[in-house]
Order: sequence, then C-alpha cells, then structure tokens
Amino acid sequence: MKHRITIGGVVFFALVGVGPAAFAEPPPEDAGRAPPAAVASDTAALAAPHKPSAAELASARRLFALGLAAEDGGRWAEALETYERISKIVVSPPLWYHLGVCHEALGHVVEALNAFELAASGATARNEPALARESRARLEKLRVKTSQIVLQLPEDATGVRVEIDGEPIHAALVGAAILVSPGARRVVVEAENYAARFEASVQAETGAVVELRADLGRKRSPAVLLSIAPARRALPSAPAPGPRISPVVVVGTAAALAAGAVVTGVVAYDVRHSFLKKNANPAPGSLGERQALHDRGQALAVTSTVLTGAALIAGGVATYLFWPSSSSPAAPPDAAGRRLAPAPRTPGPTALSPWVGADGAGVAVQGVL
Repeated sequence: MKHRITIGGVVFFALVGVGPAAFAEPPPEDAGRAPPAAVASDTAALAAPHKPSAAELASARRLFALGLAAEDGGRWAEALETYERISKIVVSPPLWYHLGVCHEALGHVVEALNAFELAASGATARNEPALARESRARLEKLRVKTSQIVLQLPEDATGVRVEIDGEPIHAALVGAAILVSPGARRVVVEAENYAARFEASVQAETGAVVELRADLGRKRSPAVLLSIAPARRALPSAPAPGPRISPVVVVGTAAALAAGAVVTGVVAYDVRHSFLKKNANPAPGSLGERQALHDRGQALAVTSTVLTGAALIAGGVATYLFWPSSSSPAAPPDAAGRRLAPAPRTPGPTALSPWVGADGAGVAVQGVL
C-alpha cells in the first residue's frame, strides 16, 4: 500500500527512530516543501506526559503508521482517534500538525487552530523551519474560517458560569471574542446573584461576530443569596432543658428542708435524753427498750443531718438564682448625655437538666440570671 508521508510524518518517524526511506515517495503536492533532512531528529526534546519506554515508542510508531493510512483513505475520525491515543504516550510538533489536519478535515476549526499553533511554536523552538512554515500557512487559511461570539453580561454579575455546546468557558472571556467553529452553537449563561438562566441557540456564520446580551432576569435578594450559600457546620447541641422551675420554688424547698432538719433534730435530742436517763439507772428487763431508744435516736440524728445538708444546697441554689448579674448591659445615655444605671434584672424561669455523657454526668442549670 502506498502511503502519503507529509513533512510532519517524516519528522515524527525521524524522532521516534524510523527513517523516511521505509515509505513511498511523497506525492507531487509535497514536492515544494523543505526536505526532511533539514529537520532535527533527536528524541530528547519530545514533550510527553511521562518518559516513554522503548515498548511504548515502538507502539507509537506503529499507531502513527495506522493514522497516516487512515488519513490517506479519508477516514479522518479514525485518524484523529489514533493520533489522540499517541498523544497520551508521546507528543511532538509533527503530531500536533497531524492532529490539526484531522480537526480541519472534520470541521473542527477552533481545535485545528489550537493544534497548528502548538505545531508552529514547537517547530520554531526546535528549529524545524519547514514544519513551522507549513503550520503557519494552514493557520492563516483557517483564521478567516472561524466565527466569534461576544457575550455581554450585567457588570455586577458574580459567580458567572458560561457554556458553549456543553463545554465550560472561563468567565474571564466574558466581553471578549470567543472563537467558535461556524455553525449552530448553544450558549448557556448563569450568575449566582441573578435569578434567570440565559439560554440561546445562535447560527455562527464563517468570519462573523455574534454579539449576545445575556438577560439574566432580576437580581436575587440578599436573603435568597444567604439561603443558597453553603450551610455552616452546626455546633454541638447543648443538653435539652428539663422542666422549668421558679426560683421561688427553690427557696420554698430550702425552707421546708431546713424546718424538717430542725424538727428531726429536736426529736432526736429528746430520744437521746430519754436513752441516757434510762441507761444511767437501768431497770431489770429494760435492755430491749433501751436498745430501741438508741436505734431510734441514731436514725433521727442521721435524718436531721441529711435534711440540713439538703437545705444548705437548696439555699445556695436559691442565692445563685436571685443574685444580681454583673454583666447587665449598660443603659444608653439620656438626652443630656448622662448614662443611667442599668435596671436590675428580674430572675426568670430556670431549667434543671440531668445529663450523662461519655466523660461524666451532672445536672445542667439553665435560666435567666
């Protein structure tokens, strides 16, 4: 089979180690180009995602031959897919050139422009004048075949998202000429601070400039913007409040406990006095009676002690709840500029909440102090 070897093909094979003598003579349309001998043949300057191994280079050479055969047969999509596979292994100005040829044949004007730009700049940097000239010549012919879309948005639009034919376009290009291939193009524009989504289908003619003013509707209110903002992580919740009680109830409880402690203390004292009296002159057969007096006196004494402690705790809680807060906000100055004393704060309802956690347990007191 006779293959057409372009300047890019000759250079590619020279770079990966296959000489042009292995293929047929170039057709007449390539006769006016610079001879391949003028092109450098080192492999060190190849730009690739990683350093290819010998096996990968051999596979790339075989794939490139298949890509050239697809080009000769006019199977441009097949050739493009083959060259794109090669670009994942090894890239070079000749490969960019052939990618541009395939994109141009398929009508991908913008993609072809990008490929020829890379081929021209890479060939110039590597001192490959023939390939650089050919790439620039194709660039000049393609520039007049492009179309341009200019988007106009409200100046205060924020969080702008632009898509053309489903491909995202950087917001920095808004207001500038965006190169597109001629034909029907679908444009979508959104902004975070505007409610509407702009969508339009335009026919981009060859060499034409299409200006679009995106109508994004009304602006969102600050409340709506706040509602669609990412939610902050919630703080750990405090223990749920228990039943609410009034400080007056706490004072009454403390008073009742204190009264109970006094009564049981007085009774315990009387029982103890009787026990001591009978124990000083014990009557025959009174051991059981004296033992009962002893046990009863001890029980009453313990009860009085417990009630006294509970009364003290309740009294302390009541004092804490009724104590005026020192963090009351300062009153605003009056008309004469004098700052009035803050009004005393009235104690409010209080909640006592028992809680149990991984590191302990206790009672949470919650209320207005």
